Amino acid sequence: MLELRQTFTADHAIDLADAHDVSILATVFPRTKATPVQPERVDLELPGWIWGSMAACYGLFFGGLFAASGHDGEAIFAIVISLGYAAMYFGTASILFGMNPPRQPSAFVRRLAPLQTWTGPMDTLAVAAQVLTVPACLAFFGLAAAVIRAAVIG
Repeated sequence: MLELRQTFTADHAIDLADAHDVSILATVFPRTKATPVQPERVDLELPGWIWGSMAACYGLFFGGLFAASGHDGEAIFAIVISLGYAAMYFGTASILFGMNPPRQPSAFVRRLAPLQTWTGPMDTLAVAAQVLTVPACLAFFGLAAAVIRAAVIG
C-alpha cells in the first residue's frame, strides 16, 4: 500500500490512501465539461515561393561548398552526407504533407489575411524574413567560400 498522500483540489483537500483505486480518482476529479479541441490544420500556411526560396538557398549553399572544397574525397563525402540529410528533411515533410493535402490554401497563402502566430499576426514580408534568414545566410556563406577559393587558387 502506498503512503498516505494529500491531494488538494480547488474546493477541498482529499486523502487518497490507495492510488490504484481508479473509481476514487474518477469521483474526486470529475470531468465537468468537455475541453475544447483545436481543429487539425493540415495546411503549412506558407506560400510555395517561400519553400522554393528555401530550397534554392540550400542549393546555393551546397553548390558553393562543393565549388570551394569539392576537390577532396573526404569533403565530397561530407557534402553528400549533408545533402542526404537535407533531402530527408524536405522529402519527409513533402511526403507527409502529400498524404493529406489541404482542401483549400490558407487565407495567408491567398493573401486574404496575415499569418496568425503565437506572438500575433505577421504579414508576408515579416514571415519571409523570419523563415528565410538562416537559409539566406547559409547561401551567402557557401557562395563566399566559393569566391574565396576561386580568388586564392585563381
